[in-house]
Amino acid sequence: MEPGLYLTFFSEGERFDRELPPVGPVEHVVVRDRMLVADRKDGQTDPFGVGGRWVEAEGEFRRATGQEPGGVTRPDLRIGAPEGVYMRFVSFGEDAEHDPMPELGPYAVVVVGKRGVEADGDRLATRSGTTPNMWVLTGVGGSAFVGVIRADIAFRTRSTGYHAGVTPFRKNARSVASPRGPAATPAAASAAEPARQARPLDDPGPTLRDRIGSEQPTYMAAAAEADSREWGGAAWQLRYFIIGALVVLIAVFSVPSIRSLTSGSSTSAATVGVGTSLTAPNWTYSVGNVRRVATIGASKARGTYVVVQVAATNRGPASAQLLPSNFSLTTASGEEYAAQPTTSGVYSSSVNAESPYLWPASFPVGRAIVVPIIFEVNPSITGAKLVIFDVPATRVRLE
Repeated sequence: MEPGLYLTFFSEGERFDRELPPVGPVEHVVVRDRMLVADRKDGQTDPFGVGGRWVEAEGEFRRATGQEPGGVTRPDLRIGAPEGVYMRFVSFGEDAEHDPMPELGPYAVVVVGKRGVEADGDRLATRSGTTPNMWVLTGVGGSAFVGVIRADIAFRTRSTGYHAGVTPFRKNARSVASPRGPAATPAAASAAEPARQARPLDDPGPTLRDRIGSEQPTYMAAAAEADSREWGGAAWQLRYFIIGALVVLIAVFSVPSIRSLTSGSSTSAATVGVGTSLTAPNWTYSVGNVRRVATIGASKARGTYVVVQVAATNRGPASAQLLPSNFSLTTASGEEYAAQPTTSGVYSSSVNAESPYLWPASFPVGRAIVVPIIFEVNPSITGAKLVIFDVPATRVRLE
């Protein structure tokens, strides 16, 4: 999958098998009231091989951007990107936007609906009741954002920039919660600061308060020195008792560790076989087929690929996303391998169109979606186990 933003037009409650495929890649996007401002990369054809459904998705994109009349028939928008989605709430086209908002992200998926904006399941903004065409921030991005109102939302990804009509964010801009008063210039501020701290010119010396705070009576110093000598002598007399107590403590705390080494670890994670259903707070997993291959399409492994097919069922919000970084592979010798990211050449893309593996764009609630988890490992490994980070107490035996 090429870098860039990918847009999916859908309707709330629409069945997953009726959703249109994503349109992209797109350089940058600005979501406005009943209008989408977006720049496409040149030469884009049907990247997912879905034929007429892709043509229908292209039609929605052209109507949303005003290239065709009629308006969109699917009002909700899901925005994803292999390199992460970055976003800002803006007033599009204003050269001198007052208090520009900082950037939020990166997110895996951002959903812009009729009633609000969600990023990775968190509600970032809602529609205002008094001004229904404006976004009211919830404060998820920071407490200073609560109640801030903006008309538009700008998006980019790591390898692209925002639209030229979006005012750049100034790091020294006033906070959105700051009062609307004139800011003092740096020169004036630096001049004012010493004036507040300087002592009056007619002050001949330290005040009585200064002298009382800085001078220590001689009798207090003598008492402190005597206490120090007394405690030092007591500690020297008790040195053997202190050493003995330390030895006992070391022995007490060492015995359980020695016992665990000689009897084997009793707190190690449980191991289950392929096909066992594992439950996490927001997901249910079931490992299916496991195979080793030397090549995946045009991608050749330096060692060998281990491909693990996992059926993942979303039990959380509809916008939840699952990434390969949630999995790793361990071996009998203690080695650990990270899963290949979605940007890797092992997945189907323009650079490896022959790969049969494609990472899903969405995970509908309650529906099992098979995801290919791919590891590049040493061919001689044994005892491979799958680690699922949100099921930390269980490992899945792969071979």
